[in-house]
Amino acid sequence: MDSITLKAHAKLNLSLEVVGKRPDGYHNIVSLMQGIGLCDVVKIKKCPENGTKYNLPHCTINGHVVYLCTDENTIPTDMNNLALKGMAVLAESSETIFPGADIIVEIEKRLPVAAGIAGGSGNAAAAMLGLNALAGYPLSLRELMSLGSKTGADVPFSIFMNAAANRDSLRGLKGLDEAKFAAWTSGIGDEVEGSDEEARYVIVANPGIGVSTADAYRAIDSIGYSGVSEQGSRKLFVNDLEKYTLGSYPAAAELKRLMQETLSADEILMSGSGPTIAAYYRDKNKADKDAEILTRALASKPDHRMWLTVAGAQVKEKEER
Repeated sequence: MDSITLKAHAKLNLSLEVVGKRPDGYHNIVSLMQGIGLCDVVKIKKCPENGTKYNLPHCTINGHVVYLCTDENTIPTDMNNLALKGMAVLAESSETIFPGADIIVEIEKRLPVAAGIAGGSGNAAAAMLGLNALAGYPLSLRELMSLGSKTGADVPFSIFMNAAANRDSLRGLKGLDEAKFAAWTSGIGDEVEGSDEEARYVIVANPGIGVSTADAYRAIDSIGYSGVSEQGSRKLFVNDLEKYTLGSYPAAAELKRLMQETLSADEILMSGSGPTIAAYYRDKNKADKDAEILTRALASKPDHRMWLTVAGAQVKEKEER
């Protein structure tokens, strides 16, 4: 195999409880995460032997040059990029993970950046799954997830869910049968338990701003969080980080208020640290009608973006509105 193309799906949090701060400064959470139909596209390919050196940003990992090609100018192109960081973590674990060639990583960005939907973590997941595939699948799904926790808190779930979403392209992956589109996560996100939580139609809206996840978690200590046991309540449609983000980012608060006032969704909740807001439906016709209503309501807000998609099931992409 000389190349592999994978969809790097985003996620939504149907619940996010912060249950305590750890001695190392990180926070323990309990969260139900679901993959959604929105995705970036990541292609990993070997450079041709003795090929021309590309005029692209690049770095050296495990003695091999890795080139990064992307259509998005707001994401880092050095080792701060989560896709490259994830590949470096794999290289640290195995001297043979690189398939005897330099590598090109192509990322087609379709998702908003710093939006609380794990777009960067999805890129890391796809890059790690893809590099493992090019190397002949030396690492299992759970081994990749364990290494993913060294890359970012959402990466273990992103690997788990994106393995399920790209099942047909990853048939050689050991442990693939375990992968699902939804999971309860705990610890800092490194403990992942697959879930059969029902699929929902979902309207995803973003106000066109970014939110720092680190800032949100720093603030939650003074604002307060659930305070439940380390196991969490496992209630759905609660998000402790809303207290910070909706209080600090008026555009996010206004978007949620608009959606609550104009839509007939079953539930409306911010995802992750935000500012993305999601409206959930069991009834597809109701979701379709509300998508048209929100499209009109956001017509005068050019910075806002919205999509109608599916969460927690075999995903089908929907056009951005």
